[in-house]
Amino acid sequence: MSITVTDSPQVSELSAKRIEEVPAPRKVPPRKISRDRWHPSVAFVLLLVVLLPTLATVVLSASSASSSWSSRQNAQVVARDATELRVVAVARAELDYARVPAVSIAFAQSLGVPIKVADQVLKIDLSAKLADSLATIKSDPVLTSTSVLRDDTRAFEAMIPRIEAGLVSLADVQILSTKYAVDVDNLWYADFNHLQQDVQAWKPPGSFEAQVAALRQTYNAFLAGGYEVGSTMYVLEGLGGATSRQELLQASGNFATDASDFAGYLGPRAQAAWNVIQTSPADVAFTRNVEQGVQVALNGGPYPFATNIQLTGEAMANGLVYLGDMDALVQAGSRDLQSLALVEASNATHLLVGEVIFLVVLVIASIGGAIIAGRVLTRPLRRLAATAQQIHLGIFDLDPLPDSGPSEVVTTNKAFNDMASTLKGVEAKTIALATEDVSHSELQKSLPGRTGQALQVAVDKLSASMRERERQSQLLHHSATHDGLTSLFNRAAIFDFLTHDVERRRNAGETVGVLFVDLDGLKYLNDTYGHEAGDAAICATSEALIEAASPCDVVGRLGGDEFLIVLCHEHGQESEASAAKMRDAVGRRSIPVEGKLIPLSASVGLALAECDVNTDPMDLVRQADDAMYNAKRAARATRDQLLGN
Repeated sequence: MSITVTDSPQVSELSAKRIEEVPAPRKVPPRKISRDRWHPSVAFVLLLVVLLPTLATVVLSASSASSSWSSRQNAQVVARDATELRVVAVARAELDYARVPAVSIAFAQSLGVPIKVADQVLKIDLSAKLADSLATIKSDPVLTSTSVLRDDTRAFEAMIPRIEAGLVSLADVQILSTKYAVDVDNLWYADFNHLQQDVQAWKPPGSFEAQVAALRQTYNAFLAGGYEVGSTMYVLEGLGGATSRQELLQASGNFATDASDFAGYLGPRAQAAWNVIQTSPADVAFTRNVEQGVQVALNGGPYPFATNIQLTGEAMANGLVYLGDMDALVQAGSRDLQSLALVEASNATHLLVGEVIFLVVLVIASIGGAIIAGRVLTRPLRRLAATAQQIHLGIFDLDPLPDSGPSEVVTTNKAFNDMASTLKGVEAKTIALATEDVSHSELQKSLPGRTGQALQVAVDKLSASMRERERQSQLLHHSATHDGLTSLFNRAAIFDFLTHDVERRRNAGETVGVLFVDLDGLKYLNDTYGHEAGDAAICATSEALIEAASPCDVVGRLGGDEFLIVLCHEHGQESEASAAKMRDAVGRRSIPVEGKLIPLSASVGLALAECDVNTDPMDLVRQADDAMYNAKRAARATRDQLLGN
């Protein structure tokens, strides 16, 4: 015999309903719709489009185009001039990066300080720095652009080994490096004069000329700062005598004058660089050294650096930072000037290009305007007509019409989309109601408009009615298949399940096991304590059986004190253990009656069979019933024997 086990045998779904599917609407290809003639409003739009090129012919003039072209050319020339000045300033900074270690080595040797000690004080490898800087200036195109600068480069390169060997005096190093720097400065000023000439030919806005003047003042301040670095060290060391003091006072005065002249006229990059000089700790510290040197130059000694090489090193290191930041100021000013010129050139270019493009666009618009205007109107109207035809044919699953075209068409499209959405919702709700699926999500979606709201009210009422009907049906089904006292399967339901279970297990050749349970002493309880005590005993017995049964086992009440348990296939091989488990579970129960606990007991009979075509479910029940009575008689005989003894 074969039995098939259901996934949830204890639930009440003993039979399934079949819902007939509602067929989807058939899609029919749209029919062609005749086109309307053009309306006067379209002709009016086309007339305006034709007149637009005529009204725009005065926009572009030859004089404005010529002025824009000339301004563009001059601005580009000035931008190139500013770039040249920045490149020369970079070369000047590279020269300073070579001059400073050269002069520092010569200066240290003049004080009798070894190079290694100077390296430690300045925290710089002067020889390595000098070698790197020399390689840079030898490859710089600016420092080799003229014969004078090429001669300066070769002379400086030849002097380096002699400086490191201590064979050149500090004065000779200063003379050569100063000449080298002056030659570069002359190149910068020559390029600046060329820039001024180009600016005068261009005649840019007044603010541009102010930035040109500010750039010159920043370079002057950069040179004055370089003199401050050298003369401050000499004065605070007590070297150079009156000449060093006079150079410091003059350099300090020139720097203050130049800084005052460019104040308020710097571009954004230059202003940021100047802010760094005003706030950088190294720059602020060196500014205090300059002020200290000025006081010494005016009032005489003492010389604070004469006996403290550590202070000399710190001041020199800060001076290097100060000199580099001043050169960054000059480069930033050049970049600001270049950017401003490029902006003016770009504006002039955009103006010229814009005028030409505008004229071309107007010519094209005069040719294609009518076509474009026509499409703006006809395309949305065609889409609207095609969609209306689909709706007419009962096809509601459509893409919404876009918000494009004239305002009247857009308004119509929006109203049509709402109507189509309502019809689509009505169709979906109708299908959901036809399937009697009251939990369908479509029934919960609201529809737009008054019609949609009214329909939703009707759908909600109908859904509530269907849910109530379903609830009543479930209650009736539960009442028909379950015992009213214990909520277990009733006699008909458990027999129906057993019949189907045996039928399912036949094909698999599985074993079916049935337990027949009889509550002992129910008549005594009813007669002695009343039917309420008997009902309590029956309920306690059902609870014990449910707890002892596995989830795959099915428990039912046949009536009175009799229960039937259908074991699942997994427990068929352990049916005797299951029977003992049921009996013990009931035996552990008791009910309170009149202030005392009355223990319960049950007799269990087992019927076990391997399912085949000859297996009769009712025979299994009878066999289990007989086994239960045999067990009850055996238990009674055992009890009587014990009492007789």
